[in-house]
Amino acid sequence: MRSWVRVAAATVAISLTAVGTSPGAVSAAPAPVVIAVLGDFGSGAPAERQVARIVAAARPTDIVTTGDNVYSAAGYAALVGAYYPTWVAARRVFPATGNHDYAEGITAFDSYFSWLHGQRTYTRAMGQVAFFVLDSQAALDSPAERERQRAWLQRSLAASPARWRVVVLHHPPYSSGTVHGSTAALQWPYRAWGADLVLSGHEHNYERLDKGGVTYVVDGSGGQDLYRLGSPLAGSLARDDTDYGVLLLRPGDHALGAQFLTAAGRVVDRFSIPGRTRG
Repeated sequence: MRSWVRVAAATVAISLTAVGTSPGAVSAAPAPVVIAVLGDFGSGAPAERQVARIVAAARPTDIVTTGDNVYSAAGYAALVGAYYPTWVAARRVFPATGNHDYAEGITAFDSYFSWLHGQRTYTRAMGQVAFFVLDSQAALDSPAERERQRAWLQRSLAASPARWRVVVLHHPPYSSGTVHGSTAALQWPYRAWGADLVLSGHEHNYERLDKGGVTYVVDGSGGQDLYRLGSPLAGSLARDDTDYGVLLLRPGDHALGAQFLTAAGRVVDRFSIPGRTRG
């Protein structure tokens, strides 16, 4: 029988720097930023519709995905655009690639997400949060590509002035899942490089872990069939394999707040990450 566990979040002690505003920014208080994170969602199944409704109700400014944006030849318009039309039209969907994106033809990914200009490893700033998106399938397929992405990530994190630095990739460095589990080849020194949060998918469930002072979240329950969790790894703080859902990120004055909301409207997990000290 499946069950879910929620444990109070451990905060991550980090120092803070400010992100500059864009040219033309006005002095009036900006609208609150809400970022929806979902993964393993492009199934076309009823569960994808349920998650899409939860996302729409949250009214996110942007959507970030942890990969497997499609699962069939139906394509991106049918499996992404039909469910998230507002954000696709506004070019506010920022996806990571997954193994199924490659299986269905990676050129279709490049064509549909044209605002990425063919880039699958890229940085996107959303207010005071910077996302560093990796192409983990390519990294696992090629040691040379893995080294290239590793060097790019280390360099990009070090150069970022963002208050919160978030790494996004499909294959989870750490997972208590029973189907794929952890990906040892991608267990990089994210904290030493300056990351605050590492988001992944691939395992179709939700899990939050603390490893070496970095928060890792597996967010792979966006619409495809769920996978069971196994015995928890050391550092596993919250887990859910009973329902589909979305992770909502809300950067505030002092902390990046997060909650995992299920399709049934249940908050399974809440946590926050303090911002870096303004210099």
